[in-house]
Amino acid sequence: MNTRLLVIGLGLCLSITASVSAFSAQDHTSPSPSRASAVQESSTRGLAGSTATETHFPQGVASGDVTSNSAIVWTRTQGPASLVLEASAQKDFSKPIRSPVETVAARDFTVQVELADLEPATTYYYRFLRADHTSDSAARAEGSFTTAPAADDDMLPRFLVGGDLGGQGYCRHAEQGYAIFRPMADLNVDFFIANGDMIYADNGCPEVGPDGWPNVPGDFPAIVVADWDAPDTSPNSAREAILGHWRYNRADPHHRAFLGSTPIYAQWDDHEVVNDFGAAWSEWPTDPRRPGYQRLVRAGRDSLFLFNPMTRHPQEPGRIYRSFRWGKHLEIFLLDARSYRSPNDMVDQPSNAKTMLGAEQLAWLKSSLAASDATWKIVSSDVPLSIPTGWEANIWGRDSFANGEHNNFSKRTGFESELIDLLTDLDRKDLQNIVFVVTDVHFAANLRYQIDIDGDGDPLLFHELINGPLTAYRAPVPGELDPTLRPITLYAEGGIFNFSYIRLKRSGDGTVHLVADVRDHRGEPRFGSRLELVPE
Repeated sequence: MNTRLLVIGLGLCLSITASVSAFSAQDHTSPSPSRASAVQESSTRGLAGSTATETHFPQGVASGDVTSNSAIVWTRTQGPASLVLEASAQKDFSKPIRSPVETVAARDFTVQVELADLEPATTYYYRFLRADHTSDSAARAEGSFTTAPAADDDMLPRFLVGGDLGGQGYCRHAEQGYAIFRPMADLNVDFFIANGDMIYADNGCPEVGPDGWPNVPGDFPAIVVADWDAPDTSPNSAREAILGHWRYNRADPHHRAFLGSTPIYAQWDDHEVVNDFGAAWSEWPTDPRRPGYQRLVRAGRDSLFLFNPMTRHPQEPGRIYRSFRWGKHLEIFLLDARSYRSPNDMVDQPSNAKTMLGAEQLAWLKSSLAASDATWKIVSSDVPLSIPTGWEANIWGRDSFANGEHNNFSKRTGFESELIDLLTDLDRKDLQNIVFVVTDVHFAANLRYQIDIDGDGDPLLFHELINGPLTAYRAPVPGELDPTLRPITLYAEGGIFNFSYIRLKRSGDGTVHLVADVRDHRGEPRFGSRLELVPE
């Protein structure tokens, strides 16, 4: 068997074949502490300053969209550069495969390479080196990842979910940086789901944020003051503003170290572009006469793919929704609630066929969940199910599925019909052990649902685990949830930076339980947040 390297970008797919002898299998239980700490030690020196390595690779490295036989690895250079990528199953790179790669301005000097034909449940090490300084340790950036186990492997994965980074003026702390990534890295999990709002393109990062929060100031404008209609090469263009946010967030030392040792599965929400947007719309309702809206959306989508190690769907290169299998007991489904949605202010009634997901994505989700034989099925949604959201929703409509209970126009504008259609299908098929994970609302909660939607006397049981923000405005817990699905609140807490830690564990009777809790910025479990689910 051979290992292939596929260089992604600029319409070019370069296939290089090398001997797989360098990729000898290593049995996997969980990423080793030494691997994570080694990457972290080399990447966390200084917060506002820079090291020699950071000068060459200011955003470090990342891996993502890991499967049982492939992964995407990523880096960015400060300017155009000729690089050499080395990858090996040996930590000392004694038997690497090597490939030349180039970074160019058209891709903001980012590069993504797919490593194919890998072995399941195996740890791999990779590094990017400047081709003109291959012997200079300061002119390289390295990371590692572990491939997913085969679909019949009994392994029990552990993972994190988070979102909402650098919003409302809470950006990289001048002294601590995005410190929440340190305890996240210490957990040495198998992967991280970046649920959305991993930048706030519509916010700036001033030197002083709310409540005196000291920021490393960002040298980019908020998207609301950029020129959406300007050519992409303009310094004030939407593209340059959004890319500036990505460069800034990824340059944080703790963030770099975490992504160097933890594979990521990325999706977007609204703030990767602009608040409460829909990609298919012709205009931004808040400012409908402003030109360049579709140019803005394209810039947001392109930047998401440039700065995240994501696979490109062969028939739909801009597609974000996708799924990944992690052994016998886990499959994750990443949704896209932005690309296909109807206008938020459309009334949710049968004649309008209002949609959040679009017909194709909804059909894919229904069929994929029904086909999955994984014990636990995780649906990562970038909007919540029973929490009504939306800026001035009485004017512009709801942004999430829920209608809410306010006695005004907003109560008619959720996306509840589509959600009920999805859940009715799941109930009719008697699907079990489904858990939705969500960020977006800037507080943490665990919700339980047990509702007989199809009326057959056998209720559908599922859960919604909500977390966030990683570092952004910390919201209080709202007074009431939307009652349509009769959610039961098991835990709720606001006012903290946080993330979700989810893992599978085997009980004494051999069944595989799902255990989840909310962790704060120190990595401490929050009281009352621990939830242990028993499979049906």
